Amino acid sequence: MRQTGRFRGDPADVAYLKAMRELLVPAADYFKPDLVLVSAGFDAHWLDLALNVTYEGFAAMTGVVQQIADRHCNGRLAMVLEGGYNTKSLSRGVHATLQVLAGGQPVEPKVCGVEEVNTAIEFHKGAFEPDNRD
Repeated sequence: MRQTGRFRGDPADVAYLKAMRELLVPAADYFKPDLVLVSAGFDAHWLDLALNVTYEGFAAMTGVVQQIADRHCNGRLAMVLEGGYNTKSLSRGVHATLQVLAGGQPVEPKVCGVEEVNTAIEFHKGAFEPDNRD
């Protein structure tokens, strides 16, 4: 099931964050900006049938750019709303972003289902060892 009341991670979140952390952050470290300006579009959300970013993903991306601004330009960060066509995902995406800007801690997005599989693996870890045969 897609997102309902809670955030659900998606591979797009993980890909966006990887690009931001491994491309954008090093670029900012190199250029040392005086201001971070973000064209904040929310049409990457799955309700816009675009790139499957979740609200959790938008919050985490906001955390990355906020850290860049804090590190290089005394927190000077401006975000300009520029896109998002589904009114539900637009409003919830903006809300997730504003929560982080207001001091909330973003949750690290995960690929949907992987955490549950890891829990099952941990639970059954020793069940198939040779010494557990009956």
